[in-house]
Parts: sequence; structure tokens; C-alpha cells
Amino acid sequence: MPDSSVSPTLDLQLSWRGAYGRLRAFPGRLEAETDYQRPARTAVPMDEVQAWRLGPCDEDAVCVEFVTPQETYRVLLDTPDERVAELAVRKVLGPPQQEG
Repeated sequence: MPDSSVSPTLDLQLSWRGAYGRLRAFPGRLEAETDYQRPARTAVPMDEVQAWRLGPCDEDAVCVEFVTPQETYRVLLDTPDERVAELAVRKVLGPPQQEG
């Protein structure tokens, strides 16, 4: 169980057009929550993530997509946060999945 007293090294949040996204980076682990294209806010099961990718979601937002065997979780983030989000996720999960 992760130590809840440890502060994240990065905490990105976006509430946009009724959707919520949050990505928190800690030393060696990530936490993410989303309600984008979902009926309720959901924690991404990071221990099940097999791949990830990052790219535009809409005109004013980017998505970090976390791919698990069952489904893909899309976490909305602000466009200016794209680069720092990519660095944080890459540090924990390795390189993103290539399109194609």
C-alpha cells in the first residue's frame, strides 16, 4: 500500500466542459482519476496498465490514455501540461505505445 503521507512530485488537474482529469506522480508510481466519457469519477488501475499514449483529445485539451486488458482510460489534461505529463508518465511506465 502506498504511503499516503508522501506528497506528489507532480499534481496536474483539469476540470473542463464537465469532465475531470487528474494525474499525480510520486517517486516510482502514478495515480490517475478521470470521468471523461464515463458515468462517474474512476481511479485508473495503474497496476493493470499495459501501455500508454498521449495526444490531443479536443481543441483545448490533451489526453493521457492508459491501456489495460479490459479498457482504455482517458485522463484529460490542459494542453500546456502535455510535456511535463509525458515526462512524468515516461519516468514510471517507460516509453509510450507507438501508433499504428
